[in-house]
Amino acid sequence: MMSYDYVLCKWRGHLWPAKVLSRSGTAPKSKRKRALSIEVQILSIDETIKAKSTDIKALTESAMEAITSPLTCSPSNASPLLSRHS
Repeated sequence: MMSYDYVLCKWRGHLWPAKVLSRSGTAPKSKRKRALSIEVQILSIDETIKAKSTDIKALTESAMEAITSPLTCSPSNASPLLSRHS
């Protein structure tokens, strides 16, 4: 299905950037289709988990922009902690 080295993985209700460690498929004679199991390492916390392929999204430039755009600060929405040190 996917051949990405880095993905966004749904874990604990949020999407996390993760490195793909291994993939496992279903048996070819299986009549019932199941989600592919993927072992990933959540990068920001160094946690290794198994995730279903349905909980994985490609880590694309547009996905990264969607994540980082709310994090960009303008003077009107700057954190009070940042304002004190300015």
